[in-house]
Amino acid sequence: MPELLDVDMVGPDEFRGLCCEGSPGRAFGGHIAAQALAAVQRTIREDRSVHSLHGYFPSRGCPDREVRYVVQRLKDGNSYDLRAVTAWQGSGAIFTMTASFKVPESDSSRHTVMPDVPAPELLEELGGEWDRTWANLDRTSPVGRAVEIRPVRAKPHQGGEPGESRRSLWIRFAGHLPASPARHDCALTFLSDLALARTAVVGHSPSTAQDPSTVFTTSLDHSIWFHQQCHADRWMLYTQRSRVSGDGRGHTFGEIWSRRGELIATTTQEVVLRSLRESTPVPAGPG
Repeated sequence: MPELLDVDMVGPDEFRGLCCEGSPGRAFGGHIAAQALAAVQRTIREDRSVHSLHGYFPSRGCPDREVRYVVQRLKDGNSYDLRAVTAWQGSGAIFTMTASFKVPESDSSRHTVMPDVPAPELLEELGGEWDRTWANLDRTSPVGRAVEIRPVRAKPHQGGEPGESRRSLWIRFAGHLPASPARHDCALTFLSDLALARTAVVGHSPSTAQDPSTVFTTSLDHSIWFHQQCHADRWMLYTQRSRVSGDGRGHTFGEIWSRRGELIATTTQEVVLRSLRESTPVPAGPG
């Protein structure tokens, strides 16, 4: 499904894409972020790649409607370029993001050791009810068909510290992607939004750990730091942990690893957490 990442130029630093559904009636935030990155990449010199992005979701995106991406060129430097992009549907902004790009440098690197988990070939693609309950994903949607997920454990679980919830997933983009590193960065951005909100929900309370569908969730923000070039159509391990929730919000931290044990990217996300039994109106973020 590489075409999900496509945007078309419609004017100077202005692009157009189509927003697809992740769960019923809701646009997938990772799809919007991936297309926003694709739009920004069209304004960047070829000798540099993204090393970080930070986005906010001010309002919910409507699936199957056109999205207009307007890019601002904030800096073109010798080593670093900086861009801002806003995604619009009609007169409303549904996503805003800053992204920084840099020229590669020869340098030593270090990172922690990847967790020891079973290989994806030894695990099942659960799908169906598991996707809806534990990943908030409809497998029949375009977004659902574009990803492959094999959870290390069926449910998120208590972490190594009190108040912490954790989970590990093998993920990859379905189908073959072109060799372009920029394309794989977009696909990684797409995948990085998978299941983070549910990890925060499970750690929120004993009742939500048993039935996450009793809680309304929607993304407030999303950040990625890119440490290594990736192959997003190959299996990657996504480890997630949530250590704090309260005030109607939950926070999740993630790490994405290659099969060779390289730390590819780090992610963070904050989401709204509200009981569906409450009468308080909920904000209209994209989820």
